[in-house]
Amino acid sequence: MSTEFYNLPNGVVDALIKHSYVQGSVLVPYDPLGSLTDNLKQHRCDVTTNDVEENLFDPTWWAVERSKGYDWVVCPTIGKKDHKPYILEYGLQIARDGIAILDRLSFLEPVTSRRSFLLKNKLSNIIVLSPRPRFNAVSTTRDSVTAAWFLFQHPDKWRDGTQVSYAINWDNRDPSQPLPVLP
Repeated sequence: MSTEFYNLPNGVVDALIKHSYVQGSVLVPYDPLGSLTDNLKQHRCDVTTNDVEENLFDPTWWAVERSKGYDWVVCPTIGKKDHKPYILEYGLQIARDGIAILDRLSFLEPVTSRRSFLLKNKLSNIIVLSPRPRFNAVSTTRDSVTAAWFLFQHPDKWRDGTQVSYAINWDNRDPSQPLPVLP
């Protein structure tokens, strides 16, 4: 059993595909549970996955992956503080079209660690997930956060402005049904 805290909830990949142009060959730079990979394959993406965490910190591994010609790099970066700079910088360098990351909405805050990335790269799409995804741990711990897919595309793929989409009821909950009573 995995010790990953931020397990990918069902349906968040459907929201990405429905509201963006992510398709073709996709590199998933880290997916130890395989859930992102499985979901992308269900959407007919040609997916290559890495499940060796150390590879994320190895520029040689990224250089080899760049030679394979991926259209997109797709990865959750929520809860991956140490991985995020590598996934952002190297991921955008190797993808022909761009990178899609799943993170907290607060990712947009230009803190020191991502200030230069946000200044030099075009945010083309934001897909805000509603309701908040509930990330479940292996234990009984849960984390419900306002999360979104952030897509950064290369300049030749840019459009004017940033497209903001809302993936309402991405979890397929019937909005006409009453919410469950809180315990």
